[in-house]
Amino acid sequence: MLKALFKYSISTLLASGLLYWAFSKSDLHWVDIYQTAQTANYQWIIVSVIIALLSHLFRALRWEQLLEAMQYNPGVTRTFSAVLIGYFANFIVPRMGEVSRCGSLQKTANIPFEKSFGTVITERIVDLLALAVLVGLTFIIEWKPIQQFLFPNFQLPSTTFLASMGAGAITLLGLIWILRDRFMIRWNQFVLTNKVGQLLHGWFVGILSIKEVKNPSKFILYTLLIWLAYFANTYTLLLAFPISSSLSLSAGLTVLVMGTFGMATPTQGGIGAYHSLVASALSFYLIPLKDATVLATFFHGTQMATILLFGGLSFIITFFLPKKNAGIES
Repeated sequence: MLKALFKYSISTLLASGLLYWAFSKSDLHWVDIYQTAQTANYQWIIVSVIIALLSHLFRALRWEQLLEAMQYNPGVTRTFSAVLIGYFANFIVPRMGEVSRCGSLQKTANIPFEKSFGTVITERIVDLLALAVLVGLTFIIEWKPIQQFLFPNFQLPSTTFLASMGAGAITLLGLIWILRDRFMIRWNQFVLTNKVGQLLHGWFVGILSIKEVKNPSKFILYTLLIWLAYFANTYTLLLAFPISSSLSLSAGLTVLVMGTFGMATPTQGGIGAYHSLVASALSFYLIPLKDATVLATFFHGTQMATILLFGGLSFIITFFLPKKNAGIES
């Protein structure tokens, strides 16, 4: 209990410190936020909220495929509610989202926690790869201005260094492959004799569920739709304010990437880090820092209000959902 309270206090202090720093360095006051709110086009903001909910629905549908691969079929209502509850939990306690969404499915669909948690890890790996692609795409499209702004003295590593790194990676993979049988024997002994091993085994079953997905093309499609919705959500928010409405699609991509990194920080819903990173990204496109911080505050506030409202409603709905045995064969 004390450990959890300590972690929560640290994350809260970090969020407060980052938010204060973002506001103070831009000399932002609440009256600035109020004045900007009066200029917003709330039709675009409503569209952004709808797109955000669609992104969460696509995530629930993709998650269902991983669960189905393990012979569980909880249904869209339960998975969608669990996804929203997970995001809701992240705005209360950092890193509780994954635990909360799996706990929700355990409660409403009788799916073992460790297995659903494994599928969430798989999702995170897939999303990390997608984010890496987006970062690469952003650097390709915006490389020259980014390089001049962030890395004015950057030089590519030498060919010899890159070749050495590649050779080292190939050698390591070769050793792992040669010793794979020995690793498996040790692993099986660990799983049979240790509770932690059994827990990890359940996670790996969930992670490897991606191999058993019945329709891989649909899984890929849902992943593309999730990130397309994230991008559309970001760009519609840019369109909602006169000062950012003329920014290009590539600017929207940059803001999305920076915002994603901000949301990944160990604070409640990325508070503070999101504001600072998104404001910096908007400043990169010659928007004054004060205005950029106001926009970042609105973007984050819109997402937070959406999650707190619909995540809270989903949490209430789970109390009225009859418990389902989600095993397909049962």
